[in-house]
Amino acid sequence: MLPKTEKWAIVGGGILGMTLAHRLAQQGKNVTLFEGANELGGLASAWQLGDIVWDRHYHVTLLSDTRLRSLLAELGLEREIEWVETKTGLFADGKLYSISNSIEFLRFFPLGLIDKLRFAFTIIYGSKITDWKKLEKIPVTDWLKKWSGKRAFEKIWLPLLRAKLGDNYKKASAAFIWAIIARLYAARRTGLKKEMFGYVPGGYARVLEVFSQRLSEENVKINLGNRVTKVEYIGKDKVRIDLQNGEQEICDRVILTTAAPIAAQVCSGLSEREISQLKGIEYQG
Repeated sequence: MLPKTEKWAIVGGGILGMTLAHRLAQQGKNVTLFEGANELGGLASAWQLGDIVWDRHYHVTLLSDTRLRSLLAELGLEREIEWVETKTGLFADGKLYSISNSIEFLRFFPLGLIDKLRFAFTIIYGSKITDWKKLEKIPVTDWLKKWSGKRAFEKIWLPLLRAKLGDNYKKASAAFIWAIIARLYAARRTGLKKEMFGYVPGGYARVLEVFSQRLSEENVKINLGNRVTKVEYIGKDKVRIDLQNGEQEICDRVILTTAAPIAAQVCSGLSEREISQLKGIEYQG
C-alpha cells in the first residue's frame, strides 16, 4: 500500500506563498494555495487602468538577486530579462543633478567635499557589515546622521527615506538601509563593476501569469477570493482551516505567509506572548 500523500495548505498567495507551493508540489505533496484577493501576487500584483498594466509597486531585478533569477529560470523567463545600466539622479535645491558616477558625484554642489566623503564612507562601511542584527535596535535616522553627517542626511538620505517609507521612516531601523546598501553593493561584485537593473517584459503581471500556469500544471489547487478566518490544530496531526464563505479544509500542515499581525488574528491556540510578538511587528507593505 502506497503511503498517503501529505496535504499541505499555504495561506497567502504572494510570491513567497507561490514559491512554497511550487517547492512542495515538486516534492510530491498535495498542496492548496489560499489567497483572499481575487488574484495571486500580493504586493507583486499589477494595477490595470483601461489597457494599461503596470506593477503595483516598484520591483526590479539585480544581477545579485540569484534566488529570484533562479526561480525565473525555472519558469523560462530569466532569458527574457532586459538589462539596463542604471542612472542616478537627485533633485536638490530646485535642480536635478545626475550622480551616476564618481565624477558627477564630486560635482554635486549641494554638498561639500567632507560631506561627500562621509556619504561615500557610509555606503562602503555599510557594505562591510555582516552582523546586521545589532542595527535593528538603532533608528535609521540616528545611524545615517552619525556616519554621513546632518547635511548629507538632509540632502540625500532623508528624501530617499520619505519617498520609500513616507512618515514611517521615523520608525525604521538602520537594518533597513543596510539591506539596501548590501543588495546594491553585491550587484557591483558580479564582475561588471556597475549596477544593472533587469525587467521581464510585461512586468510582474507576466511573471505571475506564467507562475500561476506552472502551479496549475503541478496540480496545486488555488483558492482565490476566499479569505482564511481561522487556523486551528484539531488533534491527531490535523489542522482545520475556516474560510470566509463558511467552508472548511482539513490539512496535515499549514504555512502562513501573511503579515504577522494577520497570523496573530487567525491562528488559534497561540500564547499571549506569541500574539504580542506577532502584533508587535508593524507591517509597512
